[in-house]
Amino acid sequence: MSTPPTLTADTVAAAPPRIAGFLGSGMLDWPGRLASTIFLGGCNLRCPYCHNPELSRPPKRYALTIDDVLAHVRSKRTWLDGVVITGGEPSCDPALDELLGALHAEHIPVKLDTNGTAPERLRSVLDAGLVDFVALDVKALPERYDRVTGAHGVWPLVERSIATVIASGVDHEFRTTCYPSAVDTADLPAIAAHLAGGRRYAIQQFRPQRTLDPGATSVRPHAPESLRRAAVCCTVHLPTVVRGV
Repeated sequence: MSTPPTLTADTVAAAPPRIAGFLGSGMLDWPGRLASTIFLGGCNLRCPYCHNPELSRPPKRYALTIDDVLAHVRSKRTWLDGVVITGGEPSCDPALDELLGALHAEHIPVKLDTNGTAPERLRSVLDAGLVDFVALDVKALPERYDRVTGAHGVWPLVERSIATVIASGVDHEFRTTCYPSAVDTADLPAIAAHLAGGRRYAIQQFRPQRTLDPGATSVRPHAPESLRRAAVCCTVHLPTVVRGV
């Protein structure tokens, strides 16, 4: 493992991260930890059920600077358990590596949420020791990926990211949001088979309150019990939990 560079706010100022939002503390984004959450704007996919539609494009105005984030981390470091970087899609941000490096220099654990479409960049930050936990979204079965995400050639990239995360030794989980038009409950064990060797699979209930595609708000979520039954089948491949039901 290579030694990451020591970075400061001055280092990243030339290419500031696209911080579209910031949550000072909470326990939802990193279960079991009290963490700050940085929301980076911009995403390369267009999943109709996305619950952060305002983050699908890079922000026109940044909510905060890296100086603001680091000042918060330093002031709360005695009780803050970590920082979550999410989006949008963090790997779309040109300054992601610099942001991770700056947080690493503060000696605070970092969780990275990603859609897995940038496997080489993911490998780079993992090899550099800049990430302590990865949550990787697995949207659907391979044959449905392009239709679900509105992009082409996505699954091979995600497949490589899955293998990279499992091989890295870094703590992680894979997640599938069960949007009925994209994922049948019968699909979940087959998806889990692609994740064999991983540490945890989180099956997430779809919530229609706010979505990228306005039409998705009228879609009825899967019955909670059907998700629980599917989770039992998924445990053949890796430990599985159900969230949001």
